Amino acid sequence: MIKNALHILTIFIVLSLGVVSCNDTPQAPEAVPDTGKINDTLYIPLQPDWVDFNEPSDILIGREPFVYVADTKNNRIVMMDIAGRRVGVSGFIKHPIAIAQDGLFDLLVCGELDTLLQGKSVTIGAIYRIHLSDVRHSIANAPIQCVYTQAGRPERRFTGITVLQGNNYLISRTGPSNASRFDPDDAVLLMNPQDSIMSRLSSLVPEGNALYSIGSISSLSVSADRSQDFLFTQISPTMQYKVQWLTYVTGDITGWFQKFNPADPSNSGNDVISVGRFDTPEDITYDSFGNIYVIDAGKDSVLKFTSTGKEMHSFGGPGSGKSQFSSPSGIAWFNKTIYVADTKNNRICRFRLSTDQ
Repeated sequence: MIKNALHILTIFIVLSLGVVSCNDTPQAPEAVPDTGKINDTLYIPLQPDWVDFNEPSDILIGREPFVYVADTKNNRIVMMDIAGRRVGVSGFIKHPIAIAQDGLFDLLVCGELDTLLQGKSVTIGAIYRIHLSDVRHSIANAPIQCVYTQAGRPERRFTGITVLQGNNYLISRTGPSNASRFDPDDAVLLMNPQDSIMSRLSSLVPEGNALYSIGSISSLSVSADRSQDFLFTQISPTMQYKVQWLTYVTGDITGWFQKFNPADPSNSGNDVISVGRFDTPEDITYDSFGNIYVIDAGKDSVLKFTSTGKEMHSFGGPGSGKSQFSSPSGIAWFNKTIYVADTKNNRICRFRLSTDQ
């Protein structure tokens, strides 16, 4: 349980294959192009694809389990059963791009809000709460509450959200102004169950391009059910480590620390911490075996890694056919099935793994 008095340790670590200053931003090296073929494990496409979406940005398998889709350009959350039958549609939420669910079955959504500031119409970033438990999961009738905004900084947007043990949750925030060391636009915020900010994770800073450096975070995910550990993806082209995994530690020092250290051969993170491995990683999720999955919109591919960071399989490629994607931006896993929000193809694709892991 995270206590309200939690102090997150600020850590500035310069880890590199050379030495990288946190105040300098050298060009991130590029990886050799990858064909996406790792081995012969098959991901069997399931048909039909789920359609009638307009640029879906995220997909979540809830605790029930129901399937929730951020139908971004239709300004709504779509609720489905595991077979793909539509159960209902939420009320209006402008531009939803990320979804999470807390232990009380409420949905938390990153979106936008149209409002007035000093007499002018503006659009700002917003966090919404959909109170499913109030209406016995009738999403069409569920109250939608805007629970958090930063109206004084209308250029900021919330891009990722994930729920921790105890119903505290994390949100990622992005924006163009990052000169301040105390309140930069790019940040990860710790929220309590009452939707109030507890702290900013000050160890994550929009400086440099080493571990703990952040730039345009695109998603957050816990690493397992009811975990305090979390992963994030980021898409700034200056970042070397576009996927990072942080572990929560308690004791004399309490806070989130990097799980992997590229300088330590016994805990290097293997491929997932490989510089330049990703192009535009938009989302990340996990399975019951401890593996993680990254959806890379720049490579139009799904990449799978073990809990030690070793790459197991990948598949995809640009297009609209089976096992092809166009700027996919959401991924989820349930019961040996991968679900992909294939954004520009306006569909949800599903793939059944042919092996146990």
